[in-house]
Amino acid sequence: MVIFSLIVLILFAIIGLCQVCRGVVQALSKSKDDKEIVLIEPISAHQENAELLLRNAAWKVMWMGRFAPDKVICLDCDMDTETKKMCRLVCSEYPFMNICTKKEMHERIEKIK
Repeated sequence: MVIFSLIVLILFAIIGLCQVCRGVVQALSKSKDDKEIVLIEPISAHQENAELLLRNAAWKVMWMGRFAPDKVICLDCDMDTETKKMCRLVCSEYPFMNICTKKEMHERIEKIK
Protein backbone atom coordinates (compact mmCIF):
# COMPACT_ATOMS: atom_id res chain seq x y z
CA MET A 1 0.00 0.00 0.00
CA VAL A 2 2.88 2.36 0.80
CA ILE A 3 4.50 1.67 -2.57
CA PHE A 4 1.21 2.35 -4.38
CA SER A 5 0.78 5.66 -2.52
CA LEU A 6 4.36 6.62 -3.36
CA ILE A 7 3.83 5.83 -7.05
CA VAL A 8 0.64 7.93 -7.13
CA LEU A 9 2.42 10.81 -5.37
CA ILE A 10 5.32 10.69 -7.85
CA LEU A 11 2.88 10.57 -10.77
CA PHE A 12 1.04 13.67 -9.54
CA ALA A 13 4.36 15.45 -8.94
CA ILE A 14 5.42 14.74 -12.53
CA ILE A 15 2.07 15.98 -13.87
CA GLY A 16 2.38 19.15 -11.79
CA LEU A 17 5.91 19.77 -12.99
CA CYS A 18 4.79 19.34 -16.62
CA GLN A 19 1.99 21.87 -16.09
CA VAL A 20 4.42 24.40 -14.61
CA CYS A 21 6.79 23.93 -17.56
CA ARG A 22 3.89 24.31 -20.01
CA GLY A 23 2.83 27.56 -18.33
CA VAL A 24 6.34 28.98 -18.47
CA VAL A 25 6.70 28.12 -22.17
CA GLN A 26 3.31 29.68 -22.96
CA ALA A 27 4.15 32.83 -21.01
CA LEU A 28 7.45 33.23 -22.84
CA SER A 29 6.10 32.52 -26.31
CA LYS A 30 3.16 34.93 -26.38
CA SER A 31 4.09 38.30 -27.84
CA LYS A 32 2.45 41.64 -27.16
CA ASP A 33 1.58 41.94 -30.85
CA ASP A 34 -0.63 38.85 -30.88
CA LYS A 35 -4.05 39.56 -32.31
CA GLU A 36 -7.32 38.15 -31.13
CA ILE A 37 -7.76 34.44 -31.83
CA VAL A 38 -11.24 33.48 -33.00
CA LEU A 39 -12.62 29.97 -33.30
CA ILE A 40 -15.36 29.62 -35.91
CA GLU A 41 -17.82 26.75 -35.67
CA PRO A 42 -19.81 26.56 -38.92
CA ILE A 43 -23.20 24.93 -38.36
CA SER A 44 -25.67 24.22 -41.14
CA ALA A 45 -29.11 22.66 -41.64
CA HIS A 46 -30.29 20.49 -38.76
CA GLN A 47 -27.30 19.47 -36.69
CA GLU A 48 -28.03 17.21 -33.74
CA ASN A 49 -24.65 17.84 -32.10
CA ALA A 50 -24.65 21.66 -32.36
CA GLU A 51 -24.80 22.07 -28.59
CA LEU A 52 -21.87 19.67 -28.13
CA LEU A 53 -19.79 21.50 -30.75
CA LEU A 54 -20.36 24.87 -29.08
CA ARG A 55 -19.76 23.61 -25.55
CA ASN A 56 -16.51 21.97 -26.68
CA ALA A 57 -15.46 25.28 -28.20
CA ALA A 58 -16.33 27.04 -24.92
CA TRP A 59 -14.25 24.50 -23.04
CA LYS A 60 -11.27 25.33 -25.26
CA VAL A 61 -11.59 29.02 -24.48
CA MET A 62 -11.83 28.43 -20.74
CA TRP A 63 -9.20 25.74 -20.25
CA MET A 64 -6.55 25.77 -22.97
CA GLY A 65 -4.41 28.51 -21.50
CA ARG A 66 -2.63 31.24 -23.41
CA PHE A 67 -3.15 29.66 -26.84
CA ALA A 68 -6.88 29.29 -26.38
CA PRO A 69 -9.20 31.21 -28.69
CA ASP A 70 -10.42 34.56 -27.35
CA LYS A 71 -13.83 34.30 -29.01
CA VAL A 72 -16.07 31.65 -30.48
CA ILE A 73 -18.32 32.45 -33.42
CA CYS A 74 -21.15 30.12 -34.30
CA LEU A 75 -21.37 30.64 -38.05
CA ASP A 76 -24.94 30.30 -39.27
CA CYS A 77 -24.69 28.41 -42.55
CA ASP A 78 -28.45 28.19 -43.14
CA MET A 79 -29.37 26.47 -39.87
CA ASP A 80 -32.93 25.34 -39.33
CA THR A 81 -34.99 27.06 -36.61
CA GLU A 82 -34.51 24.31 -34.00
CA THR A 83 -30.73 24.30 -34.38
CA LYS A 84 -30.61 28.10 -34.38
CA LYS A 85 -32.67 28.19 -31.17
CA MET A 86 -30.26 25.74 -29.50
CA CYS A 87 -27.23 27.74 -30.66
CA ARG A 88 -28.71 31.00 -29.34
CA LEU A 89 -29.35 29.33 -25.99
CA VAL A 90 -25.78 28.06 -25.70
CA CYS A 91 -24.28 31.35 -26.92
CA SER A 92 -26.25 33.28 -24.31
CA GLU A 93 -24.45 31.33 -21.57
CA TYR A 94 -20.96 32.47 -22.60
CA PRO A 95 -19.94 36.13 -22.98
CA PHE A 96 -17.21 35.27 -25.53
CA MET A 97 -19.56 33.38 -27.88
CA ASN A 98 -22.01 34.72 -30.45
CA ILE A 99 -23.88 33.76 -33.60
CA CYS A 100 -22.95 35.33 -36.89
CA THR A 101 -24.42 34.93 -40.37
CA LYS A 102 -22.23 34.45 -43.43
CA LYS A 103 -22.95 38.03 -44.51
CA GLU A 104 -21.95 39.42 -41.09
CA MET A 105 -18.79 37.32 -41.12
CA HIS A 106 -17.89 38.60 -44.56
CA GLU A 107 -18.34 42.19 -43.32
CA ARG A 108 -16.11 41.50 -40.31
CA ILE A 109 -13.40 40.08 -42.54
CA GLU A 110 -13.62 43.06 -44.90
CA LYS A 111 -13.08 45.44 -41.96
CA ILE A 112 -9.81 43.69 -41.17
CA LYS A 113 -8.32 44.33 -44.62
